[in-house]
Amino acid sequence: MRTLPPPSRARARIWAGFLLVAAVIGAAAAGPAAVAAPASPAAAGATTQLAASAAGTPSGQVSWSVVPATPKGPDNSRIQFSYGVVKAGSSIVDHVEIENRSSQSAAFSIYATDASGTSPQGALLLLGSGQKSTDIGAWVNFPGGAKQLSTIIAGKSGIVQAFTLKVPPQATPGDHTGAIVAAVGVMRKNSSGQAVVENYRVAVPLELRVPGALHAGIQVKSISTGFSDPLNPFGTGSAVVSYTMTNTGNVRQSATPTVKVTGPFGQSATVHPAKLPNILPGDSVRVTANVPGLFPAGPMTAHVSATPGWPKGTIPLAKLAADVANSASLFAFPWSLLGLILLLVAIGVGIWYFLRWRRRLHRAELKAVDTRARRETERRLLGERAAANGHTANGSSANGQSANGTKAPEPAKAESVSAEAEGASAEAEGASAETEGASAEAEGTTAEAAAAPSGAADSGGPATEGASE
Repeated sequence: MRTLPPPSRARARIWAGFLLVAAVIGAAAAGPAAVAAPASPAAAGATTQLAASAAGTPSGQVSWSVVPATPKGPDNSRIQFSYGVVKAGSSIVDHVEIENRSSQSAAFSIYATDASGTSPQGALLLLGSGQKSTDIGAWVNFPGGAKQLSTIIAGKSGIVQAFTLKVPPQATPGDHTGAIVAAVGVMRKNSSGQAVVENYRVAVPLELRVPGALHAGIQVKSISTGFSDPLNPFGTGSAVVSYTMTNTGNVRQSATPTVKVTGPFGQSATVHPAKLPNILPGDSVRVTANVPGLFPAGPMTAHVSATPGWPKGTIPLAKLAADVANSASLFAFPWSLLGLILLLVAIGVGIWYFLRWRRRLHRAELKAVDTRARRETERRLLGERAAANGHTANGSSANGQSANGTKAPEPAKAESVSAEAEGASAEAEGASAETEGASAEAEGTTAEAAAAPSGAADSGGPATEGASE
């Protein structure tokens, strides 16, 4: 068992803090989940800076920091509690410093908790203050076997607190991750006017590896897809691919993903999302990637692959996990292009109906003009034929009287002309030709009627002479 010297100033302050145990425990039960830095030197440094810049400051009233320490004060050589390989059944004694950087005293609650996972950026996600630890957070004890301490720290001062981490004999092989937390509860009123306690927490990562059967493995699961259509009917859109990267091994791993989308006509686009710096054993991280430069032309396929690696500060295994891949299909429909086509079709149909209406209107106008012209022609033809018929009838009557009262055949022909004139009224287009024919026929009839008396006189001449003889 590795043991570090006990603190020199912590016990007196701890006994003073026990007076606020009940109030602080109630505050811790209502607090939100904390976010700690990943178990790597660079990220842990960011966490120290975050704490130093009052990341745990409630409304600017209290600011504090939590850092690894020695019995005498802060340990500047460490930014997290990383113990490497620790055999089951072993114990470690270590120290943490909590410094109150504000000018007023504040009550702090100090405890250990388990990590529930990591964010895509690698930050640790911790159990809520009301959740019970079952892993490394449950292996930490404070003096007297306490799982949680409450203490008041004066303004502009700090304490160094000892704790013991005892790995149980039945601890499972693999990496175990948690954090040492210092929390402050602040009384607030919610929107309903009820008094509630808000917990603000600052944490330092805590990790170790239990030797045994160790193996690494990652898997790409639960791929979901979508497509963002462009406003430009001839432009390209973006495929939206979401997937879950799961650590199926029992050691911490990183993953470098690649997302590729293929589609019809040979189109393809590839993106390389940010590396997942730390995935805890059994944990899953959900990632969404946008793949631009794709024309929505029907069925597509999203391919997600990942290359595993080791987070910074992690002891690598002799065998790295194999690359993994998975795929899912999607369908991209060119809605903008379809809208343009429908608009053009609607415009074409409208133009066709408009031209059709114009043609109908033009035909109606032509028909009206034709009807008026036909009626005018009929009216003129009927007037001319009536005048011709009257003239013919007068000539026939005069010729009949000069032929000793003998009636010539002209009236019958005049009646025929009248009948033709009546037929011409039904056939307006041939009326002019019939009028000319009728006039010629009337003239012939007149000439014939004039010749008939002359013939009668010739035939009567010899008879007269014979009679005189």
